[in-house]
Amino acid sequence: MLEAKLTSKGQITIPIEIRRLLNVKAGDHVSFQVNEQQVIMEGTKRPLTIQERFANYDFDQSKEELKEAMKETDTGENIGEENL
Repeated sequence: MLEAKLTSKGQITIPIEIRRLLNVKAGDHVSFQVNEQQVIMEGTKRPLTIQERFANYDFDQSKEELKEAMKETDTGENIGEENL
C-alpha cells in the first residue's frame, strides 16, 4: 500500500508509482470520486502544447506534398495572352 502525508494546507504529493500508473504529469488534472468506502482518483489530460502537437510531425514530407499540390496544371490553353 502506498501512502502520502497530508500537509497543513490540505495538500498531498501523489507518489511517483501512482503518477506513472495514471500517466499524469505536471499540469495535468486529477479527479476524485468519493463514496462511502473509497476515493477513486482518475487522471485527466491537459490540452497538448503546440510543441507537443508537432513534436513528431514530418515537415520535410509535408513540404513535398504541398509543392505537389500547388503545381499548376497545364490545361493546354494560353491564359492571359493578349491577341492584338
